[in-house]
Amino acid sequence: MPKIPRLFFAGLCTALASHYASADDLLFKTYAHDSPITSYSSAQGYYDCTEDIGAKALCLNDVRFIDNSFTAILVFSADKLISVSLRASFDQNLYGKAIGALAQSFTLVTLADNKSQLDVVELGAKSSNKSDYATALTNYESVGLNSGNLTYTFMEKSIPTAGHKSFVSALAAAPNNVRAAELMLVSDGASNNMMIRFSLPKLEANKVLSEVKKPVEKF
Repeated sequence: MPKIPRLFFAGLCTALASHYASADDLLFKTYAHDSPITSYSSAQGYYDCTEDIGAKALCLNDVRFIDNSFTAILVFSADKLISVSLRASFDQNLYGKAIGALAQSFTLVTLADNKSQLDVVELGAKSSNKSDYATALTNYESVGLNSGNLTYTFMEKSIPTAGHKSFVSALAAAPNNVRAAELMLVSDGASNNMMIRFSLPKLEANKVLSEVKKPVEKF
């Protein structure tokens, strides 16, 4: 299976604060951030898919979203849930439905392929008119789609991006429990997959920064 892209953590250090998630910080539907791995049992249909994912993970088949069946991938750190991804074979109609569903509650903030990332917030701030903005966005998207690997990163619409010069700036001003959604189109040559990954990037980055700041023994 293709590796899940690890986006969102580059450049986040300037956007951090010290708070962590509460039990009400939901990733997707009823899946709560930091919920214990013991909440998801084999009796409920969950199975260990750590080897395929490359991180501690449980999977669940036939999870329904936008009238389609997905495999849910629950990724854990220290046995606490940190992200939920939905995976399905790529289908043009499903891709369109997913973009439409995400756009209702989220705002597009970045596009990325295997080689680069386009800051959509920065592009909007720098573009002299809507035509230039749309052209640059469409061109980047077309290249990514043709390569078979493209990631759309969205942030909840309740977090305004207007007035910010970059995605990092908008994220810095957002609450610590801001939710992100990444729509990933991934081709490995043998198959084409679509994944939607829900996470709370600032909370996870806070954890990383907290570990970095811990005192270490002298050596």
